Amino acid sequence: MAPRRIAETYCKQYGTNATFFIDERQPAGRRLLIVKYEKGGFEGKKEFIAGIPDEWTEQEVLNFLLWPMKHPEAPYPAWEIPARAHGSPKLFRFWEDDKST
Repeated sequence: MAPRRIAETYCKQYGTNATFFIDERQPAGRRLLIVKYEKGGFEGKKEFIAGIPDEWTEQEVLNFLLWPMKHPEAPYPAWEIPARAHGSPKLFRFWEDDKST
C-alpha cells in the first residue's frame, strides 16, 4: 500500500505547497509522516520525513500540521520543528516541551 495523502497546505517558510502523507508500511506498525514540497523545502530538499508517535490519531497529526506558529517569522514550519530545532526523528508537541507525546 502506498503512503496515503492526508492534507495539503501552503508553506510560507519555503514559499511552496506542501503535501502530507502517512506511510503505514513500516515495520512493527510504525507510521511516518512524509511531506513533499512542490519547489523544495529546507536546503532545497523535496521531501521531509518524521516518525509519528504511536498513540497519535490521524486527527492529532492534522492538528499538529496546522499548529499556529507563535512567531510568524519562524524559520521552519510546525512539522519540522521537532527535527530542526530539537534533533528529534519523531514528532512531538514542542509547545508542551515534552518529547514523548
